[in-house]
Amino acid sequence: MRLNSRHSAILRNCLPDSFTPPAVVFRSARRRACDERAFVLLAVGIPGEVEFAGEGYVVLVEGALREQALRQLALYEEDRARRPPVAMDAPAPQAGGWRGAAGYAAVLLLVPFAVGQGWLGADPYGIGALDPQSVRAGQWWRALTALTLHWDATHLFGNLAAGALLGISAAQVWGSARAWLLIAVAGMSANLAEGLLDIGHYVSAGASTAVFAALGLVAAHAWRTRGKRSRALRDWVPLVAGLALLGMFGAGVQDPDSPAGGETTDVVAHALGFTAGALLGAAAATSRGARWIAAIPAWLAAVMTPAVVLAAWLLALYCAP
Repeated sequence: MRLNSRHSAILRNCLPDSFTPPAVVFRSARRRACDERAFVLLAVGIPGEVEFAGEGYVVLVEGALREQALRQLALYEEDRARRPPVAMDAPAPQAGGWRGAAGYAAVLLLVPFAVGQGWLGADPYGIGALDPQSVRAGQWWRALTALTLHWDATHLFGNLAAGALLGISAAQVWGSARAWLLIAVAGMSANLAEGLLDIGHYVSAGASTAVFAALGLVAAHAWRTRGKRSRALRDWVPLVAGLALLGMFGAGVQDPDSPAGGETTDVVAHALGFTAGALLGAAAATSRGARWIAAIPAWLAAVMTPAVVLAAWLLALYCAP
């Protein structure tokens, strides 16, 4: 409410005959803040005026009402401090997540078909699986090609189902193309990190690193963008749920017949995938991160992910010793 000269005249008519000099009860550089306090005082029967006072605005009341006005304003400030901030509405989920999930499924199914046709050479696992020694020797493309190779049908379809569901969830936040680009970046980063670690000789493959990257991405973003009104336990649910899933599905099982060197699950890859996804998801939840991701054209993100995977396989075929 803004008090103009007409309002001031009305207020003066409401004052008692024993009018005392006006007293300042509030001052601010913003006119709106003073108008708000003047309205609060008027609501409890204390007339006042807002005037410009050199470097800002002040709220004036009759001197005799000064203490009463200050008490009312103090109560108002206490009420404002207790009042929870208004929560911003979450953006509506983006549609079309099935497109990226379909593309993910196509890539995972196309690779075994290509292996069966002999398009990926006589030993695709020898040139494409994640071999840390080879990665340290410069064959960085294995960090991507390994995501597309699987040891058997159970391994393949498990990652296919879990990855598609998590990818659809991520697509609701960033859109299908950008979501899968983030998942690919996090999955590749995790495999590169694993390749650079000196934890013994072994060979691993599978999209599970990308699946856990997607899990970390979604969980961390949901936790980072939780409501700011409290620090209740529910605010930690997305991150706790992600860690619980990591614990359930990331435990290693010894199997001497497994092609992965005796362990059916690469625990390190899953932990690194979840960590890489969580870091990226938390960064994407910041205002700067959101702007950077939104600046990537959707068509470019849609083309970039399969193009980089294809380029990685071409390097594996023609550059591997």
